[in-house]
Amino acid sequence: MSLAATTLLLPAPDASWRVWKPRATSSAETVESPAEAKHVSKPLLIGLPASACRTIGLILPQTDAELLEQIISTQLERRGFKLEQDAVGRNYRWHLLGQNGGLAIVSVDILAEPFPEALAASHASDYTAALRLAQLPAGHIVIIEEQGDLVLAASHQGKLYHSHIFAKAPAAEDVLTLEITLARLTLESELGPDSIDGVALVGANFDKGLTTRLSSILDLPVRVLADLPPNGALETRTWTKMLPSGVRTAISTSTQRSKLIRALVLGGMLYASLAFLGFAYLHFQEKRAEKLAEEVEVTSEPAAAVRKANERWKVLAPAIEPQRYPLFLLGEINRIMPGSGIVIRKFEVKGKEIDIRGEARDAQLAFQFIEDFKKNRVLSRYEWTNPRPEVKGTTASFRAQGKLP
Repeated sequence: MSLAATTLLLPAPDASWRVWKPRATSSAETVESPAEAKHVSKPLLIGLPASACRTIGLILPQTDAELLEQIISTQLERRGFKLEQDAVGRNYRWHLLGQNGGLAIVSVDILAEPFPEALAASHASDYTAALRLAQLPAGHIVIIEEQGDLVLAASHQGKLYHSHIFAKAPAAEDVLTLEITLARLTLESELGPDSIDGVALVGANFDKGLTTRLSSILDLPVRVLADLPPNGALETRTWTKMLPSGVRTAISTSTQRSKLIRALVLGGMLYASLAFLGFAYLHFQEKRAEKLAEEVEVTSEPAAAVRKANERWKVLAPAIEPQRYPLFLLGEINRIMPGSGIVIRKFEVKGKEIDIRGEARDAQLAFQFIEDFKKNRVLSRYEWTNPRPEVKGTTASFRAQGKLP
């Protein structure tokens, strides 16, 4: 995301906030607080004053980004800062400004703790230090008023390196002189000799006489700038999200609520789809049932006639089915009779029933004879019952009854 496509909210010298539209060269709108900027176009990037966002410059060994971040975290924790991070974002962000003699020049923005509730805006896409967004004069110490506080800022190649509040506005000349002198000594020891070649006083409260006097005392050129416009060429695409805990919580809650609503909507749509499919299937089945009922009604008379004819044929089966003729059945019995030992005394066929009585030379032969009925392809159609043979003398009387199912 380029800064040129982002709406900015920046602190004014007084307690208000200035709205900078994308690609605008000046701010034509002010609001009393970030909460009142919900109407502006998104994405909204809020630039915080130094009172809500500290900016610290670090000179660290040059290494890969992962190890460098670990070193930065250690340095910040040693200075007493509490670092927070979750899936939405974190309360700090570091920027690699360049290298100098094998050392990395790093600038870190970290949100104030506790963060001012008045500045928490859940509609903001990101936060940063306000001076991070400005076009800073390279090699200059900048003195600027932010919502009643005087802030000293220093840059490396025009990128914010360090900033801090040192007094309430307006400040006496001796306070300005002392602060600029101390800052210059510190910055030159970190960034190198002659890294500071001027001072810029930003705002309408600095007169030309003050610049002349300060220039004479500091032995540095001092100039007054009306304002620091945003740097439209700044690239924020690789920035990690820096958000206060309240905003991160609100975003997480909103995201979870949105997921729940989407799940409920999808569930409702699925339920409605299933209900519609169930109704359509029921309607289809009803139509099918009606059609089948019509077909049954059309075929009921022919079906009844067929059933009646079938019943008649069943009645006539003993007369027209050769396999049920008594002589045919008797022939099948003769086929399975042994050569000797079995005498048939009675053979009678009544409809679906057969009654056979006879004598065998022993009970085992009688039993085997009846068992052979069940293996015959014709006689096996009958269900056979055979009481235990009665042995009288040297013969065994038997009886077998078969019935078609």
